[in-house]
Amino acid sequence: MFVVDHTLSIHYYNHLAGCLNESVAQGMKLDQVLQDPAILQIVYDSIQSSKPLQGRYDKGTADESWKVYVTPLAHRVQHESATSYLYFAVAIEDMAELLRLESAQRDFLANISHELRTPLTSVRLLAETLEDAIDTDREKAQTFVEKIEIEVKSLSGLVSEILDLSRIESGQMPMVIESVKAEQLVHEVMARMLPLAQRHRVILRTSIEQGKNLVAADSKQIARVLVNLVHNAIKFTLSGGMVVIGTSLHMQEGMQNFFVRDTGVGIREEELPRIFERFYKIDRARSKADFIGPGGGGTGLGLAIARQVVKAHGGHIVAESKLGEGSTFTFTLPLFHSINPPMSLLP
Repeated sequence: MFVVDHTLSIHYYNHLAGCLNESVAQGMKLDQVLQDPAILQIVYDSIQSSKPLQGRYDKGTADESWKVYVTPLAHRVQHESATSYLYFAVAIEDMAELLRLESAQRDFLANISHELRTPLTSVRLLAETLEDAIDTDREKAQTFVEKIEIEVKSLSGLVSEILDLSRIESGQMPMVIESVKAEQLVHEVMARMLPLAQRHRVILRTSIEQGKNLVAADSKQIARVLVNLVHNAIKFTLSGGMVVIGTSLHMQEGMQNFFVRDTGVGIREEELPRIFERFYKIDRARSKADFIGPGGGGTGLGLAIARQVVKAHGGHIVAESKLGEGSTFTFTLPLFHSINPPMSLLP
């Protein structure tokens, strides 16, 4: 925000104006601070017409999109032929975040429509086939009923994960923060996921380097994160491969590392920056033919939920991978003694 006179001399500016030019100061000319002819032209036109004007200014990318408002202020002088305003407010609004949110909303609606349409179409077709078979072939009809149940379960899981993600992002999901042994979390998830690993002939091991530390965590939510990471690791690791779940020393004081490492097919470099996005799914052709879970490839929300849960705990999650060599997902949690948490909190 700037307040200028008809000569473009700056009489006022707010602290955000320093983002445009660090050397801004009262008495400077606006064209010394802003070098963009399109913006200056709007200011010139408003001064000459004594009318409020606004315009859009883009530098060709969504990261640099501004909306400019120029408004004559109440201070004015009366001449014989017209009224001349003494001061003009120049407001520049950064639209990049708004555009990003609008794009995210469009992507969300498109993705959710796609994810819901596929199982709903399957349910409709199965129901139509069931109607024809129910009186003529009871055994076949029962098969269709079971398939409908799988698709409905998939839909129910999708809706549940969308609601959970929404609650976490909006801070509506309460978390009970307790002191939990890092190694305890690893062992519990190991025991829970071992039958799945054995069924898919994948070796599941633990590696606890720094596991006796107490971390501040909602054990249920962090177990959910680890289960999701191990589940994905098994899904993308061929039979005979290995998945390791464990803890390691974190260089930052007061934090504990958790990791899930696999010897699977890996993730392409260009996909890594997007894997924590809602509904983003890596190439299905790289995973085993027998996808785990109802509906096949999952909802595409698991990693997005994992990121939000870890973030709500004050940690962060990252992924490293080499195509054909495997992937490692690592996240951090604060040590219990490094904070003084309430027993129950909202993220």
